[in-house]
Amino acid sequence: MINQENIEKLYDVIDASAILLYDRYKISYLKGIVKTCENIHANSATFPDEEVNIKLKELLNSINDISFQKEEIRKAIQYAILKGLKHQKISNQMITPESIGVLMSYFIQKLYNKQTYRIYDPLVGTGNLITTVANQIDRDIELIGVDNFGISYELAQSLFGMLNYGDKVFFQNTLTSNNINADVIVSDFSAIPQGDVYKIIEHQLHNLKLDSYFIFMVDNTFFEELNVKEFIKEINTNWYMFGMVVLPNEVFKNQEKSMIILQKKGDNFIQPESFLMAEIPSFNDKDGLNRVIIQLNNWFKKTQYYKVED
Repeated sequence: MINQENIEKLYDVIDASAILLYDRYKISYLKGIVKTCENIHANSATFPDEEVNIKLKELLNSINDISFQKEEIRKAIQYAILKGLKHQKISNQMITPESIGVLMSYFIQKLYNKQTYRIYDPLVGTGNLITTVANQIDRDIELIGVDNFGISYELAQSLFGMLNYGDKVFFQNTLTSNNINADVIVSDFSAIPQGDVYKIIEHQLHNLKLDSYFIFMVDNTFFEELNVKEFIKEINTNWYMFGMVVLPNEVFKNQEKSMIILQKKGDNFIQPESFLMAEIPSFNDKDGLNRVIIQLNNWFKKTQYYKVED
């Protein structure tokens, strides 16, 4: 069970530390988050000013006896990053709402029956999406992310480290990543120019195992700006359009977005009799949400499809 008090305590430490580093060294708030995560991980502070080190060590000591759950850590860091983005007037599109990560993890657990997962995000941003997904799956997880925007890359590195997901965040153009051999790919195309989306999708053929799934979120304008029939025809050469989920626009300040599920065709590829299609109501509408989940559960129960096994 997630303890809200633990989230607040960790956030307060990150926030106070980042503010102190800004006041004393003019380190930006977001960079301060990175530095603070390094300090927490090492349980030490080594700045030139000993007075700063003493104050930072006091902050670290205040949480030393707390055993944080992974979701508590992720949420605390997410809150701090949102504050930092607002402070620096950077779009918060690089943080995918956690509700989307939870929904993606639901589909992953329906599509896969594995004890170990290698999950890859070719547009990892701050790492919030991929870590939300991983935190929902009670299996051995290896995470890999790519990003070429400096501060988001550093924040993703910090988040991976704090959650003990390793250090496989790479600073590079996503179109240069190859041979990841991922079990599943997740991504959010919200901040990507529409003209680049298709190129990135096709490039993932180099990074995903045969018969496995690529789950991503995209603006609905993506479908308005291209010929949908031509898109599906081209996609169907190497992929199968497995499903589409229309997302509640309240989550994205009334922008319309959808989640797309593609399957990379392989020797075990099975084309289901029906296309998976759903429209998610407001996440605050618990009854409506439960009805949709029941419908989805029934679809998976009745439909023959390729479930990825170990």
